[in-house]
Amino acid sequence: MKYLLTLLGAFFITLSLPAQKLHVLFVIENEDSRFGLPQLRNEADMLQILGIVEWGLGYKMEVMHLSKQKFTATDLQQAIVTLPTSAKDIVVVYYSGYGLPPSNNKGFFANWKLRDNPTQGLSVDEVAGWLETKQKARKLHLGLILSEYSAQSIHSPQRVPDTLGTSMAYRQQVVQKLFLGHCGIVKMGSSLPYEPSWVNKNHSASLFTESLVRAFERMLMPLDSSALKHVSFQQFHAYSSSYLNKYFNDIPISQTPALEIKYCKDSTSSITIESRPDSLAAPTKVVGGLLNSLAQNKDTLQRHQIKQQLAAYFTPNATIRVVRLYGMNRVPKPKEYALETYFDTIHLPSKNPGTQEVLPNMMYLHIGKLETDNTHSKQPLIKQLSVSETWGNVSH
Repeated sequence: MKYLLTLLGAFFITLSLPAQKLHVLFVIENEDSRFGLPQLRNEADMLQILGIVEWGLGYKMEVMHLSKQKFTATDLQQAIVTLPTSAKDIVVVYYSGYGLPPSNNKGFFANWKLRDNPTQGLSVDEVAGWLETKQKARKLHLGLILSEYSAQSIHSPQRVPDTLGTSMAYRQQVVQKLFLGHCGIVKMGSSLPYEPSWVNKNHSASLFTESLVRAFERMLMPLDSSALKHVSFQQFHAYSSSYLNKYFNDIPISQTPALEIKYCKDSTSSITIESRPDSLAAPTKVVGGLLNSLAQNKDTLQRHQIKQQLAAYFTPNATIRVVRLYGMNRVPKPKEYALETYFDTIHLPSKNPGTQEVLPNMMYLHIGKLETDNTHSKQPLIKQLSVSETWGNVSH
């Protein structure tokens, strides 16, 4: 009888303990028509990942949407601060919308453009700070912030390759190692602030979020148990980057996912930050990314900010020589533009000289030769830049 009472007591104590939860906050721009199908696809892709996490941890997943009138920094802060969490809970914040230049030029993550802060945007560091406050109060185990800056698009039949797995025997162990074996705040972004984040319009998919799905599938199916020791957010980031690189293949554009991890104080590891290209040592990559962003972006405020970033790399009287490619048709003679003129017209439609078809915008541009001048600056500035613009659908 005494044994039975002990069992019953333990049973009721177990019932009284709060179940561990996986809290998911979707902060999604869905008022802009250009984000329609990609946003639906992004959320479905994330729920595919998080559904497996819910199963692998045995946690209860609770989902909250902050969109339309609640697509604000104030609502997000209120949601995080008042979220009823416990020491072992996990919070995932997924943002999908426009990115604005961070106030810190060396920052890895663009700010989030929200309804109540459309000019400066909300810093990802500020979001991390709200989660860190809960963690310090022992009300959070892991905070994962994902930023999908899907403002640019590309037409291509290419898809991120599907995963070729081997064994599904370690799925639960992988999930538990990744989400329970790491305590802290993890920030992942689709691209660095000066780069576009690409969306494949042919099948309405944001490439970064799609690559996360493929990377997660790959992690879930290791060759054997010895691979479990390598499970980490660094591995998740590396696999995601690998799939993006496979997607772009020979397309002369790039997208560099960002990762920053701040582990809990009692962890044996410290802050880890993935390296970014030195913008001064690699002006071609930086300028190429910014020009592609300027070509695709129709938002007046963001275009102004991108122009300001670009201007820092050029002399005031710099010129741009442009060769335009329209499928099989090539304009043989380059056109030369003054810097400001090119910046102001790069996003405008163009007519295919062979078919007379008016194309709404270019697919992407590729930087060729550049000439620099360091007469009036410590760092060389570009005085003439040659670019190739590709217009029309791209096939591989």
